[in-house]
Amino acid sequence: MPIINTNEGAYYEYRFVTSFEETNVVGNIYFANYAVWQGKCREMFLYEYCPDIIEEIKNGLHLITLDLSIQYIGQLFAFNKVVMKMYMEAQSVSRILMRFEYYLEQDGNLTLVCKGHQATAAMREINGMMISTHFPESMMDIEGLLAGV
Repeated sequence: MPIINTNEGAYYEYRFVTSFEETNVVGNIYFANYAVWQGKCREMFLYEYCPDIIEEIKNGLHLITLDLSIQYIGQLFAFNKVVMKMYMEAQSVSRILMRFEYYLEQDGNLTLVCKGHQATAAMREINGMMISTHFPESMMDIEGLLAGV
């Protein structure tokens, strides 16, 4: 998926179509899927733009979600086209804060249906304790990647 640059800032775009599997008994998308999609969007960005992350995880790096929020504005149903936008809000050597916007795409128009945030930390287990550590080099300039630098 591409990184999009706009006057409002750069973002990573993740697109997908919802399915029956993601709905509840009422027929709309079950609320927990929005959190799953945040993780999927983040992981696809890392897969595409930070390829060394897999090796780092094999070598003991943990990407820990510290905080996650979701604000529901509208509803989604099975077979809706969804466009997620992930923005970098802040980054340090061991933590990142991302903002997510979820849009329903219909007839070429986007309608905001949900917003959220996620804070993630880089950690390693040392002597049975999780200790803060630096992100891998490829993740050290996510803001730059999203800004097209």
